[in-house]
Amino acid sequence: MKYRTFLLVLGTFLCLNLSAQNVQPTLTDPEALAAAQQQKEEVFKQLFQDPTNLSLLFKYANLSILVGDLEGAIGVFEQMLIYDSELPRIRLELGVLYFRLGAYALANNYLKSVKEFNPPPEVEARVDQFLEAIVSAEEPFQWQQNLSLGWKHTTNGNSGINADFIEIGDFLLDVDPESKREGDQSTLYNYSLSIDQDLNHPRGDNIQYFFSYGADRFNTYTQFDIQSNVLSARRNFNLDENYFSFFNLEDPVFSPNINLLRVVLNREEILRSGRISLDYSGQLDDGSSMLFSYYRDEKIFKSGRQKNGRVNGISFGQSYVWSGSQALYGYKIMLENYRANAGYEFYENYGIEFSYSQPLKENWQFSSKYSYQDKSHDEDYPLFGDRHDQMETLRFNLLKPIGACWSLNFGWVLTGTHSTINIYKRSGSNLSAQVNYQCFK
Repeated sequence: MKYRTFLLVLGTFLCLNLSAQNVQPTLTDPEALAAAQQQKEEVFKQLFQDPTNLSLLFKYANLSILVGDLEGAIGVFEQMLIYDSELPRIRLELGVLYFRLGAYALANNYLKSVKEFNPPPEVEARVDQFLEAIVSAEEPFQWQQNLSLGWKHTTNGNSGINADFIEIGDFLLDVDPESKREGDQSTLYNYSLSIDQDLNHPRGDNIQYFFSYGADRFNTYTQFDIQSNVLSARRNFNLDENYFSFFNLEDPVFSPNINLLRVVLNREEILRSGRISLDYSGQLDDGSSMLFSYYRDEKIFKSGRQKNGRVNGISFGQSYVWSGSQALYGYKIMLENYRANAGYEFYENYGIEFSYSQPLKENWQFSSKYSYQDKSHDEDYPLFGDRHDQMETLRFNLLKPIGACWSLNFGWVLTGTHSTINIYKRSGSNLSAQVNYQCFK
């Protein structure tokens, strides 16, 4: 009987040692992670000599958690309960680990069993926190609201022209000084609501809903006050297999979504837009994340109806994680075609984007993004001739959470538009600071 038990234990540990990483490791430093993995292997060897040693089992389980092998830790803790079923600490650990893996039914059973052993008040309080979190996690709708108030300084508050003259045919007209760029300050208001609906599907499919309202109100140039509303819905299908073999994806997701946009300038609506996109994403062999998207955007302008039309576009992007610093970097390329009511509004747009973000000290998060677009119109503009625009944008952000509910966000945006038609040349920079609150009940 003892021999069979030993073989059962030995077989269990052989399987555990072959377990793959199933969550991100707790350790982020590559050297510390490698040292923990090496220590785990050494403890595993010791367990060959003494497979029922509870101290070694507990040490092995904790090392498994550090390297991200929660399933391996669960196997060890459950083995410990075979030797001694009255181990409330182990039951608590199992409840927490199953919770982290999303196995809420098993987590609920283990956590409730801890209370049968009359734990100390602090342990019972921790159990209650996880039980409440399970109830919340199993709700079909998860929602979050965010309210922010901020201030912005811009060097081009009047949307002024970045040129000294305008060319019309063979004539050069001087630009009025009042039409050149002027600085201004504005107040920023933003509200957003995000809702995640769990469809209780075996693959974990869900629907994401999003609504936002934003306003930018200027101190001096109030004619450029702008408001926007966004309403979107996204359906995520977690696929069983990769349907496009040339991508060679793991855990592919297909996501059709619709996005509605309304823009108001100085209390008058100027644009409505409806965009439908089909996204295909997943993990590539090199560890990067990939997103391929096709989209179609219908635009309706309240003035200048010759601009009404549709955009058809495709984009492709990848993002990578720098393991040492946990930095995230990536790129995206896109190609768009716009067809409007007037031929001179037709254009092709090529774009590329680079992004980089990294956690900093004191819980700060840094992010940056550079984008470039090249837009060529098919026909000459009336009076002005050929139009070819090149647009560049550079963004920097610093974000810092303050407690569980508040955060600070500082931003700096540099923009520049070069055009063969001088009235479309623009440049400017915006410096902003916002306070965000997200703990609405």
